Amino acid sequence: MIPVSFDGVMAKIHSARGASVSGLGVVIVPPHGLEALAATKSLRLLAETIAASGHACLRFDLPGTGDSLGTDADPDRIEAWTRSIAAASKVLSAQTGVTGTIIVGLRFGALLAARAAPDIDNLAGLVLLDPVIRGRGYARELTVTARAVAEGARLDPDATSTPEGLLIGGLLTSTATLEALRALDIGKMPAPAVPTLVLRRKGAQDAAALATAWTAAPVTVEEAAGFDGIALSPTMAVTPRAAFDRVVAWTGTLSDRCTMSAGAPAPATLVGRDFVEEASTFGPGGRLFGVMCRPMAAGTSGPVLLIVNAGRNSHVGWARGGVSLARRLAAQGIASFRMDLGGVGDGVDRPDAPDTIDAVLYNPALAPEVGAAVDLLDAGGYRSIAVMGGCSGAHLALHTAAADDRIGGVVLVNIQRFVWREGETVEQAIASSYAIASSYVAKLWDRRAWTKMLTGERPLLPLAIELTKRLAARARGFIPSAETRAARELMAKLHRRRVPVDIVFSEDDAGLEELARHFGARGRWLSRMPEVRLNFIAKTDHDLTPTAARDALFAHTLAAAGTWKAPMAATSLGMAEGGTAPA
Repeated sequence: MIPVSFDGVMAKIHSARGASVSGLGVVIVPPHGLEALAATKSLRLLAETIAASGHACLRFDLPGTGDSLGTDADPDRIEAWTRSIAAASKVLSAQTGVTGTIIVGLRFGALLAARAAPDIDNLAGLVLLDPVIRGRGYARELTVTARAVAEGARLDPDATSTPEGLLIGGLLTSTATLEALRALDIGKMPAPAVPTLVLRRKGAQDAAALATAWTAAPVTVEEAAGFDGIALSPTMAVTPRAAFDRVVAWTGTLSDRCTMSAGAPAPATLVGRDFVEEASTFGPGGRLFGVMCRPMAAGTSGPVLLIVNAGRNSHVGWARGGVSLARRLAAQGIASFRMDLGGVGDGVDRPDAPDTIDAVLYNPALAPEVGAAVDLLDAGGYRSIAVMGGCSGAHLALHTAAADDRIGGVVLVNIQRFVWREGETVEQAIASSYAIASSYVAKLWDRRAWTKMLTGERPLLPLAIELTKRLAARARGFIPSAETRAARELMAKLHRRRVPVDIVFSEDDAGLEELARHFGARGRWLSRMPEVRLNFIAKTDHDLTPTAARDALFAHTLAAAGTWKAPMAATSLGMAEGGTAPA
């Protein structure tokens, strides 16, 4: 995988491999918004499979989304997204030598692909995966999705509709974009003059009708399963491998073309008003991916923040939080490196690792990958390195900092496990992520909460079992368990090195029970460590979906950055590694 950039867009090229290299290349057009985040890894796997079959492949972030420059609030989004597809085709040809392009679009990306098809001079094929057919219906679907996502996060669904547009999982689809979207209809677009494959989900009759509506070239419409698995949740996403295999097989039926000489790819560099970003691969076999975000004033004398994945969210972050945090920090003179671990987003899976959550969440094999990122920053001349992680990434950040003397600052966001519980599976840990008991007391007078419980939409038994477990754990807290002793030793190691640790929790986050389990209510045991600061963000969910919550995290991080420094060895402080935390 080779990161590249063009016209303010971040992209990745997957070079063709295999015994026979084709003159046909593939451009993958992602869906938009939350669906794009959820599908990141799956589209990477599709690109890898396509490349292994002999076709060079390019993936990219739509303008104003992902790592690309701009925002969804920028004007003329539909036009900008459509133009970017033709531009991507030209970049793929110039840098790989292909002379024919197959466009593959997923969901809304399929609608954009059909719209862009007439503008691609060397178009050889078109693939529409679970396509959005009519923009008007899709706009209605987005409204329902926005409310459902908010309800699931225990946020106000009415707040998703704003004068600026629709907020879906914290991502804006502007009012102007929604209006332009409603006018789109694939069935009314010019019929593609190239072979077309449409893979539709069961019951999608409007997609099936394309076989008769488009007659200029062969159109194959087939039912395919698995698209629901990559719809909304990056953490629980399941790649529709059978559908993707069908795409690869179909591309092999198209007439091949010759290749031409290719140019060397330029560095994947984007320049914003306050920052310069460069994407790269690194680590064992170049499997890992990251984006370095530097202030406009170059130099490595200041601190750098390593941002580790939260769950299976890519480095872009939920609600594009990783990108916006990095760029806002750069405006304040602070560099950052947002990375994808192996098996997350653009990070290639470890050899023989399964595509499961157990392979990438709380897995000890990931520790050396974070170490590889620290090595990269250290080799780049940074001496003040801090590490940040959310949820499972916070667990990894904590353990990395405790083991690596080069880490001089830690930011833990909604950490769910300080140490892994013996015998617990990742599925069990996710299932236990109920809000803490105090939030349910507040909901005793919430009519909607009672409706969900009485109708069975929210089951009572798992909740009762989990709350009982938590009360029992608090009762056992008077005698520290082996896990609690291990958690306290992690914090003691950082204390002995005088490493600043900022722990940030959403109000009533489930992780507060983990904090209480090991350190007492609101972490009172940690008050003996002056380097540890506890911060709480009100009126938000676990993912910090509201804009105000992400603003608060930025403020906490900026304040913490003032305390990061080149780490000092414990022995130089007169505190040998065998020393103790304050009593």
